[in-house]
Amino acid sequence: MRTKDGFACCYNVQTAVDRTSHLIAEYEVTNNCTDPNSLARMAKKAKETLGTETIHVGADKGYDDQDEIKKCILGGIIPHVGFKTDKTERLLLMAYEEATITEEDRASTNPEDIQRCLKAGILPKFYEHTILDIEVQEQDQISCFTRNKDDTVTCPMGYIFTRVRTHKGGSACYQNRLACRQCPNRCTSGKNYKVVKFGPNTRYVPVLMYGKTLNELQEYPSSETPYNAFKLLERQTKKKVILHIRDDIPTQKLRLCLSEHPFGTVKWYHGAHYRL
Repeated sequence: MRTKDGFACCYNVQTAVDRTSHLIAEYEVTNNCTDPNSLARMAKKAKETLGTETIHVGADKGYDDQDEIKKCILGGIIPHVGFKTDKTERLLLMAYEEATITEEDRASTNPEDIQRCLKAGILPKFYEHTILDIEVQEQDQISCFTRNKDDTVTCPMGYIFTRVRTHKGGSACYQNRLACRQCPNRCTSGKNYKVVKFGPNTRYVPVLMYGKTLNELQEYPSSETPYNAFKLLERQTKKKVILHIRDDIPTQKLRLCLSEHPFGTVKWYHGAHYRL
């Protein structure tokens, strides 16, 4: 496996431990030097081994990867993963797909039915009263980005963006990845963070916001005239689905007792008491 000192004769052992019996339900030996890309695969294998249609999975923040967490949720797996950069909740963005959802669809544990429910902005029954909440946001509020005298930009929600690129002619791009990751209101139809571009003489960049906010949005000055592309966006009705995943400290503490227990037992059995 590749290490900080080059390649070495060592391996990365992934295990999924059953909460009821404290036995290892599934394991895998790899030479991957990181853990994030193992979460969904190991959770799915453990679910199949235990013969259950849905499952809760606890993992430390080393497994914090939005794509892997999204795969889990779409497959009937609730991921209780430690937060690496988020604070009180993790936000996942999904494209909205209109669909007629019945109570039978909501009660189903089939991954295809779960995905249909989530993309329509409806929470499946298995996900009720858990760490998950869902919200459908519509693009219906106008606000703006404002360039400040200190060459920073204030976004509609009040976060500060800094300059990341300068182009010929004096135009510049600004961004704040962490702020976008934690922002409960979207200002872009894309899945990634917002990159806003200002011309050399531009002070305000208008934007249409998704969702309702408790914060007071920046007001776009009435004296400004939005450019043509922005006016076209005003005539479009767009929706986004936002998944809210709350932090779960008790499960994180429980994970310590579960995931480490089998290794302590193995070491003790082989007389390696000093390695517990």
